[in-house]
Amino acid sequence: MFERRVVFGKKQATSGELKKPLRPAPDAAGAAPAFHKKQWEDPRIGPMLRDAGFAPDDAASIAPSADNRLAVFAAASQRLQERTESFNRDMTARHGYCHALPFLVIDHKIWDGPHGAFLYAQLDLIGYDQWNVIMLAADPQTTEACGLAGHPGFLPAVTQAMTEQVIAWEVRHNVLLKTLGTTASGDRDTSREQYEMEKDALRREIIDKAGWMKPRIIEDLLRKS
Repeated sequence: MFERRVVFGKKQATSGELKKPLRPAPDAAGAAPAFHKKQWEDPRIGPMLRDAGFAPDDAASIAPSADNRLAVFAAASQRLQERTESFNRDMTARHGYCHALPFLVIDHKIWDGPHGAFLYAQLDLIGYDQWNVIMLAADPQTTEACGLAGHPGFLPAVTQAMTEQVIAWEVRHNVLLKTLGTTASGDRDTSREQYEMEKDALRREIIDKAGWMKPRIIEDLLRKS
């Protein structure tokens, strides 16, 4: 399913060293727009957003401040570190030894790339949360003791597949904005409510897709180890 080669002993980030994703640059007021600036300036999308009831200076259209977003990511990273430590304690108590590390289905290369802001600024998703994490063995002893698949460090095929999927989701989100703008008929409350419903459905689809990927990644790692 995925071409890979497990390499134990390769330096990997520990749960306490997890890299924080890039964030959108704050504007002059210190807040990052929930919708990208280029969307507001687009002669087609900008008016549609306004027709749907959004505004560039509306509090509901602005993401948390840069400092607040940093705090959110820091808290999520801390929760992941605590979950990793708890997982290792529980598995050690059960099997005598465990050194597992988290693997992100949608990985850092995506969160830090050009489509990451779509996930965290517009859909309020955080890659460190449980929906996106698999615990994998950091060394052969853990695989032998606990039966966990070995942590590959990085799976290019998974990253490529998920990058293409994220791009498709972002395109659908942009189409949603355009559709709401052309069908609003001046009813801003209805347009905004519909947008939130459609966005929540898209968010759930992304979470479900990551959940669908997890057992398939594990199965492939175990099969090829």
